Amino acid sequence: MAPAPRPAPIEAVELPDPHDETGTSWLDEVEASRRADSDSSEVFEEEEGFFVDLAAELEEELTVSDALGPQQTGEQSLEEIVQGFKRGVEEQLSEEDYDTHFDLGIAYREMGLLDEAIGEFQISSKAPEHVAASCSMLGICFLEKGLPELAIKWYTRGLSSPQVSEDDSLALLYDLGNVYLTIGDTDNARKTFVEVYGINSHYRDVPAKLDELNDVSS
Repeated sequence: MAPAPRPAPIEAVELPDPHDETGTSWLDEVEASRRADSDSSEVFEEEEGFFVDLAAELEEELTVSDALGPQQTGEQSLEEIVQGFKRGVEEQLSEEDYDTHFDLGIAYREMGLLDEAIGEFQISSKAPEHVAASCSMLGICFLEKGLPELAIKWYTRGLSSPQVSEDDSLALLYDLGNVYLTIGDTDNARKTFVEVYGINSHYRDVPAKLDELNDVSS
């Protein structure tokens, strides 16, 4: 599996109401902060992880809401909380901010919000610097949703990208081979692991997997 970068931890912030009626939303304040000091590396690092910290706050709010039930949380459902957060993010976050979309995908997946994570990774996969990790995460998410055919599609798409390094290709091929094993397609699994072996004969447990597959086919 291609390694997925994790956002640097910053001080947690309280998640405000995206529908605050004061006239200025919390996401407007985030955007103002982005413009105010774009040359400061310290501020940049905080902004880089800001939406992910908010997602962490959202996870905490979801946990509390689930524990208390709708009657004790203003009758606001879990879906309403998530959708409110998503609307606020979509209003302020540019589609070209691929770093933040990728980080949000990681945060959503950790919360078990696979559909939301998939949407973020599909966006971040458009960036050359994120294509390998995004395709890998999409493969994982689709497997977790019980859709191995879509996992295969995204692993294959990642492998076809000219921006993918040899190390990333090996990781994607390895994961693709495991998907084929999962669905019982031993022929394609063997072909995929042979390709890995041809590039790096010591990669993970590929030699052992090939021995097992050769025993099955003999």
